[in-house]
Amino acid sequence: MIRFIYISAFVIFLAACTGKNDNTQEPVIEEIPLSIRETDSLVVAHLISQSSTYYNNNITTAPAFDEYLKEAEGIALNNNFKRPLSSIYHTVSRRYRNRSEYAIAIQYATQALELGKAINDPTLLANYLNMTAVIYRRIDENSQAMELHMQALELAESTNDSFQVSIAYNGVGNVYLGLKRYHAAMQYFKKSFSLAEQKGNILGQAINANNIGEALKNLGQLDSALVYFYQSLDYNTQIDSKPGQAICYNSIGDTYRLKKDYRQALKYLKRALVLNKKTRDRINVSTSYSILGETYMHVYDYNNAITNLQEGLAIAQDIGSKYQIEICARLLAETYEKVDNLKAALTHLKISQAYKDSIFNEENVRHIEVLTAQNEAARAKTEIQQLHSETSLQKKLILQQKKTIIYFAFFILALIAATILIYRQTKLKEGYKSIVMQQRLLRSQMNPHFIFNALSAIQVYILENDMENSSKFLSDFAKLMRQVLRSSQREYVTLDEEKDMLNYYLKLQQLRFVQPFSYNIEFGQSIDPKNILIPPMITQPFVENAIEHGLKSIGKAGLVEVRFYTKKDKLLIEIEDNGIGLTGSKMAKINGAKHESMAVQITNERLHVIEKVTKKRTSFEMTDQHIQSADKNGVLVKIEIPIIKPNNKNAQSK
Repeated sequence: MIRFIYISAFVIFLAACTGKNDNTQEPVIEEIPLSIRETDSLVVAHLISQSSTYYNNNITTAPAFDEYLKEAEGIALNNNFKRPLSSIYHTVSRRYRNRSEYAIAIQYATQALELGKAINDPTLLANYLNMTAVIYRRIDENSQAMELHMQALELAESTNDSFQVSIAYNGVGNVYLGLKRYHAAMQYFKKSFSLAEQKGNILGQAINANNIGEALKNLGQLDSALVYFYQSLDYNTQIDSKPGQAICYNSIGDTYRLKKDYRQALKYLKRALVLNKKTRDRINVSTSYSILGETYMHVYDYNNAITNLQEGLAIAQDIGSKYQIEICARLLAETYEKVDNLKAALTHLKISQAYKDSIFNEENVRHIEVLTAQNEAARAKTEIQQLHSETSLQKKLILQQKKTIIYFAFFILALIAATILIYRQTKLKEGYKSIVMQQRLLRSQMNPHFIFNALSAIQVYILENDMENSSKFLSDFAKLMRQVLRSSQREYVTLDEEKDMLNYYLKLQQLRFVQPFSYNIEFGQSIDPKNILIPPMITQPFVENAIEHGLKSIGKAGLVEVRFYTKKDKLLIEIEDNGIGLTGSKMAKINGAKHESMAVQITNERLHVIEKVTKKRTSFEMTDQHIQSADKNGVLVKIEIPIIKPNNKNAQSK
């Protein structure tokens, strides 16, 4: 009828126009189909508006799909008006959802979604996705709800639609709330609240304040939860939202129940039940009954408890709310157990457990976590793309700086090349110094005078036909030469090997030395001579000095002692003699100065190499004992180096 009135008026208007000027008749006729289509569009919009007014004024009695919307649907289908048609189905779906008729609500929501995809409007589609997800949340299909909210969030973020982003955040938070992930839920509620606050969306603030309170309540923070519930109630009162007020009364009543203030709890819960019945929101009616039943159970009014819980369970089963079925059945099981109706208790316990397993099964939880992770990854990808765009904008500046960067790069490369060359040159110098030091060490160990004198002494035994001693000393001499030559190719030898070389050396010195002397080589108790390494013949130059310059003219039996012992992570070496000391004889000092100076220099160089390789300190000290104490004679040499084991990386042979 309304459509007929619109079209009739339009035709009369056209007739009036054609009566004035015949020449314009044909163009006007050509425009008639387009004008009728526009008129139909206006009619559909008017019908939808009329439906909203009628429904809001008769919310408890008006059908969800009223005559206004049915007539609008017919016109929209005839003209293929996808956007108005999607709006009609979306409106019908929302009304059925608010009445907790979820099966039929999903049917219309799905139709609205399909049309939304065909329209290709991201903002509209994000809205439909969010609203469809709410229905799935109401029947505790959390996995499906999360997937739809995530799709809505991605679309809304791509168009900077903060309103739909806020709704999606709230939806994700509610999924986590249903899965008892309260901290994660609260994070999303706070994000949603912040966006609603920025846009002055009081309804959004009311919803999220209540949700935050629910998370806090479940975390046991009851006083904080009440603050948010009363804040939400204030927002809902400002916008005169009766469903919102009823939800707040439920939440406040449940919190007082947890605080064991049952009088206050019953007061708010009864208010909630009255309002929920008026709004015909059956999910919240079921919630009111379940909390009332639990409260009556705590005050030992078991008859009222059972009555309310049965009402709540019946509604939950009728609307298909798994969450409410689980709660009501569980509380009925507890109540029946208290009145010794064990059969009924067991029956309801089984119902509760079955729905609990359905809600919290691992596969759903895992799927939700995967969706969340995918969304975070997608957001990260978007951020990377934004950064890439920003980088592209800076290309001009980069091109201007290109020459400077190239010059700087060449400078750095030249600097690196110079550093490498200097480093290699330094290494070559160090290698050369090492070779020179080894040659000098070898020369000091194979002193020509010592070799000549040793061979002369052996010759005397041979001439005297003392074959036993000559053979023995010749063998020792050969072993010493072999050891010296072998050790000259190695960085380190064991203490055992060092002792053997010293033994051969000192025996030969005893053979050729006119003034008799004895010697002693000692190891500390904690030393394992096979598992400690030292530079080869490090003690030999000082032993030679002791014999040649310290014991030569003392006029009594001489003594040379070589001691090895450990102190913490250090190896301590001492060479001590009872000779004339450093200042005992000017002539001896003059004659021995060159060799003694070489011994000290070589030792210092070797210790420097050890410090460089091991990164640990060494020390060297040579003391005239007579200066320290009048009762003592001779020289005491102390060398301190790090303990080096055979498996140490610094102990590798050359």
